[in-house]
Amino acid sequence: MKPISICLAFAAGALCISNSSAGKEIAGLKNKCSVTLEGDSIMWGGFVPGPRLSEPPAAILKRMRPAYTVVDNSVNSSTAAQRAKTFPGSPRTTRFVVLQHGVNDALLGSDLATPLYEMAEISKREGRIPIITGLSRQIRKIKQIAYYDLVTQQVAIASNSLFANWRSVEYSPADMADEMHPGQAYANRLMERLVAVLDQAAPECVSPELKEAAPGP
Repeated sequence: MKPISICLAFAAGALCISNSSAGKEIAGLKNKCSVTLEGDSIMWGGFVPGPRLSEPPAAILKRMRPAYTVVDNSVNSSTAAQRAKTFPGSPRTTRFVVLQHGVNDALLGSDLATPLYEMAEISKREGRIPIITGLSRQIRKIKQIAYYDLVTQQVAIASNSLFANWRSVEYSPADMADEMHPGQAYANRLMERLVAVLDQAAPECVSPELKEAAPGP
């Protein structure tokens, strides 16, 4: 991929970012089928009155791809800016790092590009593969939500991260648990899209037991 530079304008100023320095994957990573989930209540599986889906996203992923070690760091009401403050000092051991933040940032009208890019770049410097999900849909009308989703796409390009494009996943208001949070059927579809991205990046993690059972040369 050729280097790409973009500038994102916010009230606090402009952020110019480039994908010219892509990190290398950790050599000899013990568990290549491993993923950390970073995000807010959507990734946690929360809703009102909740507290949580019977099968939250982390459990959906584990069911769909049992080979994966799944670390769920999602926190209700979290924003990218909040997580970015603690992200550098947080221990990570997984090959993939999924970054789902953005909806709460849009609600608050706060900067999303800077913290999202910083977390993606930190992940890459550690040799990990960041995946940015994009924003899921809501019944509630959120000002500039389409713009914030575009920011996630631009940051994915600029940071050379994988992008799951959750905004394009099939959606119906009937599939929502409340006006903000996916119900079980919609959560399943969102995670199916994330799994499709993982499968492309790590086909060896799809059915490792079949490879183990295959006869040698």
